[in-house]
Amino acid sequence: MKTSTSEHKEAQQERLNSRTQDQQMLNEVVKGTAMSAWEASSVIEVIHEVYFREPGSGLLRSGQIRYNCTRSDQGAGKSIKECQLVSCALTLIEKEDQHISGGAEGMRRHRIMRLCEEAGEQKGLLTQEDLSALLSCDVRTIRRDIKHLKEKCEIMVPTRGHQKDIGPTVTHKGVAIRHWLEGKEPQEVARAINHSLKAVERYLGHFSRVVFLTGQGFGKLQTAFTIGISMATVNTYMELYEHHRHSPGFRHRLAELKAIGESHFQGGDQKKGVLLQPAESNNFKGN
Repeated sequence: MKTSTSEHKEAQQERLNSRTQDQQMLNEVVKGTAMSAWEASSVIEVIHEVYFREPGSGLLRSGQIRYNCTRSDQGAGKSIKECQLVSCALTLIEKEDQHISGGAEGMRRHRIMRLCEEAGEQKGLLTQEDLSALLSCDVRTIRRDIKHLKEKCEIMVPTRGHQKDIGPTVTHKGVAIRHWLEGKEPQEVARAINHSLKAVERYLGHFSRVVFLTGQGFGKLQTAFTIGISMATVNTYMELYEHHRHSPGFRHRLAELKAIGESHFQGGDQKKGVLLQPAESNNFKGN
């Protein structure tokens, strides 16, 4: 009996997944505590939140490398040789990559967006030459991919050469949230920006929680700690909230946004938040 190509790919992906650090930890937790695999997965999520909430702050995970790139505060007119560098933890391979469509080209564009975002969160900027080296392709290919993302997906890739005037509304997170506020469902958003559904749902969930916790009087540091994301990401979502808060789409999604925030608040965010003193409330009322 012949095995299909898709079955071969699934088997290959399963073998790759089984060799990740998370899978190794899951196996050890199940073996040592008699927890179910589902319970062990929840424990691993908490570990990620506590130890890896700031990009680059912990040990490298499977699929990550450490890479030196130009610091984001170095002026565009400064030559690369004169620029100060920052060491960033960058993710070349992620488990959810298996859900990206578009073959090798789609995967490369997805990784371009992720690498640039991760560098930015760690106060670094990648050049097109950096991306070329990281993704093993020529600079012309990177340039063509960046042009495609801008023209077809409305996403500006924040490389060093395009850093000026790039706000959060034109990054892939910002475009994802805009599509959602305009009425697209998460699956449609994932197709529009060539991301996995899981990644899009994570962006929307984090955005909703940041906005909700701000309304509960949580400061930015407290919000970052509670959700398990970086301060840079909290700042991005707050800028997106300020940009969209008066839009018809935001009012349309307001009940859904509050429901997401409330469910997480009751499910654990409230308890995590008391570990840090609340800052002065921003009094978010959804308007």
